[in-house]
Amino acid sequence: MERIRQRLLNKKQRSQGGFTLVELMVVVAIIAILASLAMPQFLNASNKAKEAKIKSDVTTISNAAQLYMMEQSTDAVPTVDTLYKEGYLTEHVKTPKGGEYTVTSVQNEGGKGKHIAVTAPDSEN
Repeated sequence: MERIRQRLLNKKQRSQGGFTLVELMVVVAIIAILASLAMPQFLNASNKAKEAKIKSDVTTISNAAQLYMMEQSTDAVPTVDTLYKEGYLTEHVKTPKGGEYTVTSVQNEGGKGKHIAVTAPDSEN
């Protein structure tokens, strides 16, 4: 009778145990593999967001500069700071890394007319 009682206690103790070290290591390994697969996607999304911001800023600054030049009847290309101070931009636009956009006037291909070119020092293009 004592033997049967002892077996039941041993069986009960074994079934109440937690996870084994091997089981925990397998779970940690799986999480590490999934994280290593997901991390490049997150980094790539960040770069795409920065590129999209630069493209959007370039378009906004270019449009504001053209409007400024038409309304002021001038050929002088304004700076981003001038556009902001004169109210053509709602904020002093900076690049994602905090750099300044450069606004210039560039001769069109074929030599007829000019267009506004906005460049960012930290763009990859």
